[in-house]
Amino acid sequence: MKHLVFFCLFACGSIHSITAQITITNSVFPAVGDTLHYAFGNQPGAINQIFTPPGFGQQWDLSGLQPTQYWNQIMKNPQVGVAKASFPGASILYNPPNSGNEVYLQVTGNQVFNMGYFGLDELSLGLNLLFDNIPNLEESWAPINFFDIHQSTSNVLTAFDAPIAPPILQNLVPTADSFRIRVTYQRISTIDASGTLAIPGGTFDVLRKKRTEYKSTAVDVKVAPLGWIDISTIGGQQILPLGTDTITTFHFLNDVSKEAIAICTLNTAQNAVTGVQYKALPPPVATFTPTFNESLIAYPNPVQHTLYVQFTTGAWATYQLRLINAQGRIILEQTVEASTAKNEMAIPVANLTPGIYEVILLRNGVDIGLTRIVKI
Repeated sequence: MKHLVFFCLFACGSIHSITAQITITNSVFPAVGDTLHYAFGNQPGAINQIFTPPGFGQQWDLSGLQPTQYWNQIMKNPQVGVAKASFPGASILYNPPNSGNEVYLQVTGNQVFNMGYFGLDELSLGLNLLFDNIPNLEESWAPINFFDIHQSTSNVLTAFDAPIAPPILQNLVPTADSFRIRVTYQRISTIDASGTLAIPGGTFDVLRKKRTEYKSTAVDVKVAPLGWIDISTIGGQQILPLGTDTITTFHFLNDVSKEAIAICTLNTAQNAVTGVQYKALPPPVATFTPTFNESLIAYPNPVQHTLYVQFTTGAWATYQLRLINAQGRIILEQTVEASTAKNEMAIPVANLTPGIYEVILLRNGVDIGLTRIVKI
C-alpha cells in the first residue's frame, strides 16, 4: 500500500524533496507536569487551503484565526484521579476543556494510548460513569513519518443499575434490571502531507495526519429472563443521540512542539472546517476552564418544571447564561450580575419540548462552564 501511494505521488510530480521531511519522535509525547497551551477558533474566512491533496512541500495558512477560548491542558499524575484504581497502567490524567471528566492516558516508548475516562456520560443522561476502552485506543505513535498508516479499534461497555437511570430510560422499560452503554471506535490515521503551517504567532514545519474515526453508540436494557436487548431505537425512532458518527480531523504535527500546531475538525461531508484547536502563541497568562462540578451545577436532572442553576465565581462580573437545544438554537439567554459568593437562578422549563439541552455560562463571550440536562 505504501509503495503504491509513493508511486502515485511520484507519477503526479508531487514530490519536491523527500530529504526535507521532518520526523516526529517520542520527545513530543506528553509527560506529567507538562502544560499544553491551546486556543480555539472557528472563523470560516480565516481557514484557507486546508483541503489539499496528499503531497510534499505544501503551505497552509491559519494565521487569520481569532481565539474564542483558551485551554491549558495540564498533564497530571494519575494517582490524583478519582478513578485511578480503574486505570492501573495510566501514565497521565487530564481534564478536557470546560469539564471535570478525567481522561487517562498510557504513554510508552513508542505509543500514546487513550485508556478511557471517568465522568459525565456522552449521552447527556446526567450520570457519572466509568468508560474503559478495551483495548486501549491509540492517540499517537513514534516515530511518525510520511506514508505512515495506523489503525486502532476499541470497545466500551458500561453498565448501570436501573434505579439511577433517568426517567427517559426508566419509562421505556419499567421492568428493567439495568442498562448499559455500548461504544465502538474505529480509527484510521494516515500521514498524507507535509509542508509549513502558519497560525497566529508563528509558522511551523509540519506533517499532516488525517484521522477518520467511526464511532458507534448504542444502549441496551437487561430484562429477566430475556437478558440484554438493544433499545437504541424504539418503534423505529431514535430516543437518544445514538448510531454511528464519522469524525474526520486534520492534525498538523511538529517535531519539537508537544502541542499539535493545529487540529481541524471537518463537517460530515468533509468539505468545511467546523472548528480549529491550535497552539497558543504566546501562551496565555490565564485561562478559564472550570469544571462542571465546581463552577456550574444544574439540578434536578432530569428536570420537569423548574431548573435550578448554581455557579460560583472568583470576582464580581457580568456573566451570560444560555440554554441551547439539541439543534444548537438558543432557547434562553440571561445576563447575570454575579458576586464572589454562590449564585443561584431558577429557570421555568415546563413549556420546553422534552429532550437534551446544554446550559452554558459565559464571561466576555467565552464559554467557562457547560453542563447538559434532560427535560422530561
